[in-house]
Amino acid sequence: MSGTKTKVDEVTKPLSMSEMEIGESKLVQLEKDKALHLLQDYTDIDLNSSEAKAVLKKIDYIVLPLLCLIYTLMLIDKSSLSFANVMGIQEELHLTGLQYSWLGSLVYFGYLAGDVPAMILMQRAPLDKVFSGAVVIWGSVVALHAAGKSFAALAVLRFLLGFCEVFTAPAVLQMLSSWYTKEEQITRLPIWYTCYGFGNVFGGFLAWCIYQAPSWKWQALFILYGALTITTGIIMYFLLPASPTGARWLNDREKAIALERVRQNKTGTEVWSFNKGQLVESLLDPRLYLIFFYLLCLGLPTGGLTVFGPSIIAGFGFTKEQSTLLSMGPGGAAIIGVLMSTVLAKYTNRSTAGIFVHVVSIIGTVMMLAIPASNYPARYGGYVLALWFPNANAFIMAQMTAGVSGSTKKFAFSAAYQLGPAKYTMLAFLVFGAILLLVLYAYHKYMNYTRDKQDAEDERSPTDGIVHEVIENEEFLDRTDHQIRSFRYPL
Repeated sequence: MSGTKTKVDEVTKPLSMSEMEIGESKLVQLEKDKALHLLQDYTDIDLNSSEAKAVLKKIDYIVLPLLCLIYTLMLIDKSSLSFANVMGIQEELHLTGLQYSWLGSLVYFGYLAGDVPAMILMQRAPLDKVFSGAVVIWGSVVALHAAGKSFAALAVLRFLLGFCEVFTAPAVLQMLSSWYTKEEQITRLPIWYTCYGFGNVFGGFLAWCIYQAPSWKWQALFILYGALTITTGIIMYFLLPASPTGARWLNDREKAIALERVRQNKTGTEVWSFNKGQLVESLLDPRLYLIFFYLLCLGLPTGGLTVFGPSIIAGFGFTKEQSTLLSMGPGGAAIIGVLMSTVLAKYTNRSTAGIFVHVVSIIGTVMMLAIPASNYPARYGGYVLALWFPNANAFIMAQMTAGVSGSTKKFAFSAAYQLGPAKYTMLAFLVFGAILLLVLYAYHKYMNYTRDKQDAEDERSPTDGIVHEVIENEEFLDRTDHQIRSFRYPL
């Protein structure tokens, strides 16, 4: 439009490194991002070279297996109480049904209490060291369950278990977005989430093995699970860095390649200090509340099925030994479900795959409600299908790793991820969860359309509209997805 003035500092103009260093207040202390120093030294990187492929192979051989292992152990540790119940912990310690139910719920109270301290600690201390330390502590807590002789002792331990496990989701989200491109996350995140199924399979198998030994009961179960977790935490301390800049198993050039690979993510690689502006932006971002209520929908049925799973199977008419073995079934089905939905996500998008998982779970829940109690094998089949719904977590996490930028904002969304009884209530929340996932997809599509339209207007008339400055290497600065003009949200 004629008469519109364009300020000099609004014209699209890349800033040099020296200019960025001078504008410290604007760029939030650039020197703190170690990634930029490595990128300055290596400018001849070819991401299609065999060298770059070798770096990805190293990442897949070290980072992904460790993340998979710790998530498997987290699921096993969280469900250990349900296997211990089949082995007689409730009768031996004279726990009432209400007390046992509270032991399952107290883990989530620990999540609530530990969420904010975890976010603060992971931004003030090295994330990888904090995470591995939390893993060692929670492994110790699991092992100490064997010494619990009363409801009060077990209640404290269950609360502490949740308090320590709450570090897992935000740490994993940060690490995956620091190591993998958005395209790679579509396959790596579901691979990581198949561990939900492996946790059920291995947990059930180990519990069944211990059940066969007359002198090894629920106490041995907790000691074994705890020892495995402690050992994994120690290995993580030495081998699992939060970002490429801290990897001992990469040289400087390989670190630069790893950083350059994720440049187009526009989500950064380093953990910066607390940023009040990003927290405010998070609280004003409608996706935070969509994700919170979506995970609440998943959390309500997940909590009950995690604690009472083997007992539910036994209620169908199976023996205790059969129930322990049959608890492996949902895990195996979950692995198949993740693989199927991952293929669907590659050919469509993340949201479609997530909704597909919900539809299968709804069918399974209807089977549990509608099939007569006398036909317990078919009802067990419905139970197996109903337990597909946690697989949708993989796709909501993919939305977060690829769709949120800025350290504080990432941790705020991770906090929303952490916070999530009747059979009909479960069915209603599964349906509502699918609707929320669809709304999140529509919001991302609208945001991308708005930005594409604005870019097209700026290109047609550079002197009209709002033209934002382009900052060199902004992908590695602590800028949010709202601040990076070229950012596009995953569908």
